[in-house]
Amino acid sequence: MKKILKLGIVGGGPGSWIGNIHRISSGIDGKYKICAGSFSRNVKTSSSFGSSLNLNKDRCYSNYKTMADRESEREDGIDVVAIMTPPGSHQIIAEYFIKKNFHVISDKPFASTYDQAKKLYSTIKKNKKIIYGLTHNYSAYPMVRMAKKLVKDGKIGNIEFVNVEYVQDWSNGIEVTKKNSKKIFRWKLDKNVVGSSAVLNEIGTHAYHLANYISGLKGSSLFADIKKFNKKINLDNNAQVLLNYENGAKGMFWTCISAKGGNYGLRIRIFGSKGSLEWVQNDPNYLRLNPSKGAVKILEKGFHEADFSKNFARVKSGHPEGYVDAFANIYNEVADHINSKDNKKIRYYPTAHEGLLTAKFIQTCIDSSRKKKWLKF
Repeated sequence: MKKILKLGIVGGGPGSWIGNIHRISSGIDGKYKICAGSFSRNVKTSSSFGSSLNLNKDRCYSNYKTMADRESEREDGIDVVAIMTPPGSHQIIAEYFIKKNFHVISDKPFASTYDQAKKLYSTIKKNKKIIYGLTHNYSAYPMVRMAKKLVKDGKIGNIEFVNVEYVQDWSNGIEVTKKNSKKIFRWKLDKNVVGSSAVLNEIGTHAYHLANYISGLKGSSLFADIKKFNKKINLDNNAQVLLNYENGAKGMFWTCISAKGGNYGLRIRIFGSKGSLEWVQNDPNYLRLNPSKGAVKILEKGFHEADFSKNFARVKSGHPEGYVDAFANIYNEVADHINSKDNKKIRYYPTAHEGLLTAKFIQTCIDSSRKKKWLKF
């Protein structure tokens, strides 16, 4: 019988909506039990929040180092740590726990800069004892997995074009000024916290990962144009990127945090020599398959030709399934990997390698935009 993994949490304390998503997702399949956490730098706040999760006070810590040290000394210490802090701390927290031989599940991005990503990746590769999972949750939707399989099975032929966009409006329609920017964006204005790029680290990383994940392609060169709000607000809000892939395919990438009316618009279209695929996150149970000849097909999660998607679904076809379930798929898969001795099994959750590739893409975008030229990566 596979054991229930003891989970520790860093971040995701009072007021964190993403923390709530992680906690719910980790418990859906009954493979984790939250046993410890560092939810705030304030001892009382961390302890109080931990108590609301029914944790013992001696396992509610005010910093991640104390948590890692003490949990490593306990016979009943945690098996896995879930990191859900802002991007600037992902690398140092993950490395500290990895060196104590704890498995890691981290919120995206992999790291806040490419330099941090290279250091973290090296640490992970050196420690053969640990499993690392990255919660690019959009890759875990059933119909995204279905799209990946259709591409792999050659259903749309050789990929020729990839078009992906992820747009939001962080100000909810409010005009952003120097005066109100700190209230709206908070820590995202701090480069040390948000990392090398706010728009690319926070949402662009999802879009690029999704394009790579479904297509199976690797980028080779790009030309990027990154813009900031204005001279008074030092926050990049829009990135448009032209991409060349190693197989000769062309890509178009757009991500924006100031698209008025942009309601979490994540959309991907992949065109091949035999047809195309389209998936929209706001309508996640459906995948549009457009053959070059013949009728358009709308594939529904878990139904008929989309039978493969049942492997990643928790509710029957005809019922909605989405964001939280996608997170839960990743937690589920990481747990199975930790508990399994089968290293040859095909696994679908995002890994450190994918995190490194995304960090490299972001850094190349920054360099390309600054130099106003095509760059290889």
